[in-house]
Amino acid sequence: MHYSGKPVNFRTAAPLTASPGIVTYCALALVFLTSSLHADTALYFIGQFGDKAVIHIDGNQRTLKVGETSREGVKLLSVNANHAVVLYHGKKQSLRFAAAGKTYKARSSTEVRIWADASGSFQTPGSINGHLVNFLVDTGATTVAMNELVADKLGIDFRYTGTPGTVSTASGLSPAYHVKLDAVRVGDIELKNIQATVLEGAFPQEVLLGMSFLSQLELERKGNLVTLRKQH
Repeated sequence: MHYSGKPVNFRTAAPLTASPGIVTYCALALVFLTSSLHADTALYFIGQFGDKAVIHIDGNQRTLKVGETSREGVKLLSVNANHAVVLYHGKKQSLRFAAAGKTYKARSSTEVRIWADASGSFQTPGSINGHLVNFLVDTGATTVAMNELVADKLGIDFRYTGTPGTVSTASGLSPAYHVKLDAVRVGDIELKNIQATVLEGAFPQEVLLGMSFLSQLELERKGNLVTLRKQH
């Protein structure tokens, strides 16, 4: 994995390509059920992480704890696997959760549609070996990458099953282990036997969804929408 910290721009309505040494900080925000509570404000319940809910608010993705209020004035009252209950301008609303990574199937392909947040980044809940994670899409990362703390939480025995090596980061060479993941999933798109890198220490802070996964798919951007497509 090579890291430089320079963002890569998506090409409009064209497949994404990786440029060596260039990293894209993208995180996939999967948009599901629209609810208009006040002045046509669009709210989407994206995902749940314990007592937190990921809410898409008019193009801004917010992660709120129960009892917390976003800068837009949306307060999270409760959340479970199926619903997030919010309070906005005095009105209580239950936002129904559709399975993470709502898919669109047409002809011989499966698609996951992803919306950008206000900063232009993309993120998505997904899973590694059946365990829930939050991905940051990185077309500059050769593989799916994570730090050792995340790997330990996911039960990845990289110290014994991985191949030791080093990777190039913004801080220089870092010790790392190369492993193979049984399954990586985003929405209804799941790929098996995916190469991954586990870095010693706390870097990267996010789980990077790199090219060992992305290169097997087609990615297309139209405005604030990115489509992740798997051909059958």
